[in-house]
Amino acid sequence: MDTQTSHRPRRKFHPAAYAMHRQMLAVRRTMAAATVEESQAAARWAQAWYQLVQRKLDQLQQAPRYLH
Repeated sequence: MDTQTSHRPRRKFHPAAYAMHRQMLAVRRTMAAATVEESQAAARWAQAWYQLVQRKLDQLQQAPRYLH
């Protein structure tokens, strides 16, 4: 009997892309929230992810560019 379950391999996102994706999910949760409290909590998460996205984009902009 095979006890292994098949899992799709997780896709590797760039840190900024991952943070942007998580921000999008938090915004969706904010809009779909059933209660005010749930909406407020999701909005706090969306704001935190937004700040992380901005920080990652700033890091990318300041990163040295190499020519091949």
